[in-house]
Amino acid sequence: MARYKNLIFDLGDVIVHIDYPTTIAEFQKLAHIDFNEIVSYSSQKKIFDLFETGKVSSKEFRDELRKHLHPGTSDKAIDFAWNSLLLAYPEKNFKLLTELKVRYKTFALSNINPIHLITIDRVAKEKFGVKNFESFFHRAYYSHIAGFRKPEKEFYELLIKNEDINPAETFFVDDKEENVDAAKKLGFQAFQLKDRTKLFELLEEEKII
Repeated sequence: MARYKNLIFDLGDVIVHIDYPTTIAEFQKLAHIDFNEIVSYSSQKKIFDLFETGKVSSKEFRDELRKHLHPGTSDKAIDFAWNSLLLAYPEKNFKLLTELKVRYKTFALSNINPIHLITIDRVAKEKFGVKNFESFFHRAYYSHIAGFRKPEKEFYELLIKNEDINPAETFFVDDKEENVDAAKKLGFQAFQLKDRTKLFELLEEEKII
Protein backbone atom coordinates (compact mmCIF):
# COMPACT_ATOMS: atom_id res chain seq x y z
CA MET A 1 0.00 0.00 0.00
CA ALA A 2 1.28 3.46 -0.90
CA ARG A 3 2.54 5.53 2.01
CA TYR A 4 0.81 8.70 0.84
CA LYS A 5 -2.64 9.35 -0.57
CA ASN A 6 -2.46 13.15 -0.48
CA LEU A 7 0.20 15.73 -1.32
CA ILE A 8 0.20 19.34 -0.10
CA PHE A 9 2.57 21.89 -1.57
CA ASP A 10 3.53 25.35 -0.45
CA LEU A 11 4.03 27.61 -3.48
CA GLY A 12 6.80 30.12 -2.73
CA ASP A 13 10.25 28.55 -3.13
CA VAL A 14 8.71 25.11 -3.54
CA ILE A 15 6.85 25.44 -6.86
CA VAL A 16 7.44 29.08 -7.78
CA HIS A 17 10.86 30.60 -7.21
CA ILE A 18 10.68 33.79 -5.15
CA ASP A 19 13.26 36.37 -4.15
CA TYR A 20 12.71 38.84 -1.32
CA PRO A 21 15.87 40.88 -2.01
CA THR A 22 14.57 41.61 -5.52
CA THR A 23 11.25 43.00 -4.31
CA ILE A 24 12.96 44.99 -1.56
CA ALA A 25 15.32 46.47 -4.15
CA GLU A 26 12.41 47.42 -6.40
CA PHE A 27 10.56 49.07 -3.53
CA GLN A 28 13.75 50.85 -2.50
CA LYS A 29 13.64 52.67 -5.84
CA LEU A 30 10.22 54.01 -4.85
CA ALA A 31 10.80 54.65 -1.15
CA HIS A 32 12.04 57.56 0.89
CA ILE A 33 13.17 55.26 3.74
CA ASP A 34 15.17 52.03 3.97
CA PHE A 35 12.57 49.56 2.73
CA ASN A 36 14.29 46.70 4.56
CA GLU A 37 12.54 48.13 7.60
CA ILE A 38 9.15 47.50 5.96
CA VAL A 39 9.56 44.18 4.16
CA SER A 40 11.73 41.23 5.03
CA TYR A 41 11.50 37.47 4.80
CA SER A 42 11.74 36.75 8.52
CA SER A 43 9.82 39.70 9.98
CA GLN A 44 6.85 41.23 8.20
CA LYS A 45 5.20 44.52 9.08
CA LYS A 46 1.61 43.94 10.18
CA ILE A 47 0.13 45.22 6.91
CA PHE A 48 1.56 42.21 5.03
CA ASP A 49 -0.01 39.72 7.44
CA LEU A 50 -3.33 41.55 7.20
CA PHE A 51 -3.14 41.52 3.41
CA GLU A 52 -2.35 37.80 3.35
CA THR A 53 -5.39 37.02 5.48
CA GLY A 54 -7.83 39.17 3.53
CA LYS A 55 -8.31 41.70 6.31
CA VAL A 56 -7.27 44.62 4.12
CA SER A 57 -7.98 45.17 0.43
CA SER A 58 -5.43 45.68 -2.34
CA LYS A 59 -6.24 49.40 -2.25
CA GLU A 60 -5.68 49.58 1.51
CA PHE A 61 -2.43 47.65 1.13
CA ARG A 62 -1.14 50.02 -1.54
CA ASP A 63 -2.23 53.09 0.42
CA GLU A 64 -0.38 51.86 3.53
CA LEU A 65 2.80 51.25 1.54
CA ARG A 66 2.42 54.61 -0.16
CA LYS A 67 3.08 56.29 3.20
CA HIS A 68 6.71 55.20 2.80
CA LEU A 69 7.00 55.88 -0.93
CA HIS A 70 7.67 58.98 -3.00
CA PRO A 71 4.58 61.16 -3.52
CA GLY A 72 2.52 60.18 -6.54
CA THR A 73 3.74 56.56 -6.72
CA SER A 74 1.19 54.76 -8.89
CA ASP A 75 -0.68 51.52 -8.27
CA LYS A 76 1.11 50.09 -11.30
CA ALA A 77 4.54 50.88 -9.85
CA ILE A 78 3.62 49.36 -6.49
CA ASP A 79 2.26 46.20 -8.13
CA PHE A 80 5.37 45.88 -10.29
CA ALA A 81 7.64 46.07 -7.24
CA TRP A 82 5.47 43.68 -5.25
CA ASN A 83 5.23 41.15 -8.10
CA SER A 84 9.00 41.19 -8.64
CA LEU A 85 9.06 38.79 -5.70
CA LEU A 86 7.79 36.11 -8.10
CA LEU A 87 11.07 35.31 -9.75
CA ALA A 88 10.51 32.23 -11.92
CA TYR A 89 8.08 29.45 -12.82
CA PRO A 90 10.19 26.35 -13.60
CA GLU A 91 8.42 24.32 -16.26
CA LYS A 92 9.60 21.02 -14.79
CA ASN A 93 7.74 21.80 -11.56
CA PHE A 94 4.46 22.29 -13.38
CA LYS A 95 4.96 19.18 -15.47
CA LEU A 96 5.54 17.34 -12.20
CA LEU A 97 2.33 18.68 -10.67
CA THR A 98 0.35 17.59 -13.73
CA GLU A 99 1.73 14.05 -13.40
CA LEU A 100 1.22 13.85 -9.62
CA LYS A 101 -2.38 15.02 -9.89
CA VAL A 102 -3.21 11.79 -11.75
CA ARG A 103 -1.86 9.56 -8.97
CA TYR A 104 -2.62 11.51 -5.78
CA LYS A 105 -5.02 14.04 -4.34
CA THR A 106 -2.96 17.20 -4.60
CA PHE A 107 -3.39 20.55 -2.89
CA ALA A 108 -1.72 23.94 -2.60
CA LEU A 109 -1.61 25.61 0.81
CA SER A 110 -0.21 29.08 0.37
CA ASN A 111 0.22 32.33 2.24
CA ILE A 112 -0.66 34.63 -0.62
CA ASN A 113 -2.51 37.85 -1.44
CA PRO A 114 -4.81 39.09 -4.23
CA ILE A 115 -2.11 40.95 -6.18
CA HIS A 116 0.16 37.91 -6.36
CA LEU A 117 -2.75 35.57 -7.10
CA ILE A 118 -3.80 37.67 -10.10
CA THR A 119 -0.23 37.43 -11.37
CA ILE A 120 0.28 33.68 -10.92
CA ASP A 121 -3.14 33.00 -12.46
CA ARG A 122 -2.18 35.09 -15.48
CA VAL A 123 1.17 33.31 -15.83
CA ALA A 124 -0.53 29.91 -15.52
CA LYS A 125 -2.86 30.83 -18.38
CA GLU A 126 -0.27 32.50 -20.63
CA LYS A 127 2.70 30.19 -20.00
CA PHE A 128 1.02 26.84 -19.45
CA GLY A 129 -2.37 27.22 -21.16
CA VAL A 130 -4.52 26.36 -18.13
CA LYS A 131 -7.46 28.24 -16.65
CA ASN A 132 -5.64 29.35 -13.51
CA PHE A 133 -2.92 28.31 -11.08
CA GLU A 134 -5.31 26.11 -9.13
CA SER A 135 -5.70 23.94 -12.24
CA PHE A 136 -2.48 22.17 -11.29
CA PHE A 137 -4.10 20.86 -8.08
CA HIS A 138 -7.35 19.26 -7.06
CA ARG A 139 -7.82 22.37 -4.94
CA ALA A 140 -5.78 25.36 -3.84
CA TYR A 141 -6.13 26.97 -0.44
CA TYR A 142 -5.11 30.62 -0.37
CA SER A 143 -4.64 32.48 2.91
CA HIS A 144 -6.36 35.70 1.85
CA ILE A 145 -9.49 33.73 0.96
CA ALA A 146 -9.38 31.40 3.97
CA GLY A 147 -8.77 34.20 6.46
CA PHE A 148 -5.88 32.29 8.04
CA ARG A 149 -2.20 31.96 7.23
CA LYS A 150 0.44 29.39 8.03
CA PRO A 151 1.52 28.52 10.67
CA GLU A 152 -1.97 29.12 12.15
CA LYS A 153 -3.45 25.67 12.78
CA GLU A 154 -6.88 26.79 11.56
CA PHE A 155 -5.54 27.02 8.01
CA TYR A 156 -4.39 23.41 8.02
CA GLU A 157 -7.57 22.27 9.77
CA LEU A 158 -9.69 23.93 7.09
CA LEU A 159 -8.07 21.76 4.44
CA ILE A 160 -8.35 18.62 6.57
CA LYS A 161 -12.05 19.20 7.16
CA ASN A 162 -12.99 20.27 3.64
CA GLU A 163 -11.11 17.45 1.94
CA ASP A 164 -11.75 14.78 4.59
CA ILE A 165 -8.12 13.68 4.57
CA ASN A 166 -6.01 11.83 7.11
CA PRO A 167 -2.87 13.87 7.92
CA ALA A 168 -0.95 10.64 8.58
CA GLU A 169 -1.46 9.72 4.92
CA THR A 170 -0.52 13.19 3.71
CA PHE A 171 2.83 14.53 2.51
CA PHE A 172 3.37 18.25 3.20
CA VAL A 173 6.27 20.36 1.97
CA ASP A 174 7.08 23.98 2.78
CA ASP A 175 10.18 26.13 2.76
CA LYS A 176 9.62 27.59 6.24
CA GLU A 177 10.46 25.65 9.38
CA GLU A 178 7.61 27.13 11.44
CA ASN A 179 5.05 26.01 8.86
CA VAL A 180 6.47 22.49 8.79
CA ASP A 181 6.47 22.31 12.60
CA ALA A 182 2.80 23.36 12.70
CA ALA A 183 1.92 20.67 10.15
CA LYS A 184 3.75 18.00 12.15
CA LYS A 185 1.79 18.91 15.28
CA LEU A 186 -1.40 18.08 13.36
CA GLY A 187 -0.04 14.72 12.24
CA PHE A 188 1.13 15.52 8.71
CA GLN A 189 4.22 13.86 7.24
CA ALA A 190 5.87 17.24 6.84
CA PHE A 191 9.19 18.26 5.30
CA GLN A 192 11.11 21.51 5.00
CA LEU A 193 12.54 22.22 1.56
CA LYS A 194 15.62 24.30 2.34
CA ASP A 195 16.85 24.28 -1.27
CA ARG A 196 14.20 24.93 -3.92
CA THR A 197 16.23 22.97 -6.47
CA LYS A 198 15.92 19.77 -4.39
CA LEU A 199 12.17 19.18 -4.67
CA PHE A 200 12.54 16.20 -6.99
CA GLU A 201 15.15 14.63 -4.71
CA LEU A 202 12.80 14.91 -1.73
CA LEU A 203 9.94 13.34 -3.65
CA GLU A 204 12.22 10.51 -4.75
CA GLU A 205 13.39 9.91 -1.18
CA GLU A 206 9.77 9.65 -0.04
CA LYS A 207 8.99 7.32 -2.97
CA ILE A 208 6.37 9.72 -4.35
CA ILE A 209 7.97 9.71 -7.79
